[in-house]
Amino acid sequence: MKMKKNIFILGVLCLLYACQMSEMVEYEGRPRINFENSSGLGTSVQHYVYFTDEDYLNGVTQKKDSLKLELMGEASTEVLKCYFKLINEQNGLDIKFPEYIELPAGVYEAYVGIEIIPPERSDSSFVVTLGIDSANLLHDFEEGKSEGQQLDIIGEFRLKPIGWNNYFGVYSDGKYRFMLDFFKGTYGSIGNTSENRRLVKEAYKEYRLTNSAIFDEDGKEIVFP
Repeated sequence: MKMKKNIFILGVLCLLYACQMSEMVEYEGRPRINFENSSGLGTSVQHYVYFTDEDYLNGVTQKKDSLKLELMGEASTEVLKCYFKLINEQNGLDIKFPEYIELPAGVYEAYVGIEIIPPERSDSSFVVTLGIDSANLLHDFEEGKSEGQQLDIIGEFRLKPIGWNNYFGVYSDGKYRFMLDFFKGTYGSIGNTSENRRLVKEAYKEYRLTNSAIFDEDGKEIVFP
């Protein structure tokens, strides 16, 4: 019985050693790098950026963000460069990103800073795909996980506030932007009072004396009840 137990333990140790050797073989050579996949799923890596009513109110026209990179295998003993490339973009998104970043010796993760400028339309989402440029001769890393070699930056406008109850009429982005400009506050700070409804209605009426109409998503002029 004792011999069988020893044989079992020996087998487990051999298996662990084989796994370690396998990892050493898999990651030998230059360090490997990829975008972190926080979802843990073997799918394309995605990163979301939102533009909200507070952003509109505060005049935010671009956002700074960062994307996490992770190294596989042993850390480098020297400074290495990671290069990037734009793979595609949709719906007029502008993105600024560095041609490369330098990773100091000894690190296992790093971040690349980006700046995102959304399209003017507020009724759409936008996507841009950023990739690790492994084909660049100046790139110092080998490819890491295949699904982490590119990352989809998905931007969404979330102008419509939670809790809109049609007290100011049917919602539209154009109507809400007018209210944001007039009240200088988001929907949560605007009281649903008859006085506020009267004020914004009069304000839009005065606005129309010298300005063209504001339309909703169906092409109809907005109306305040």
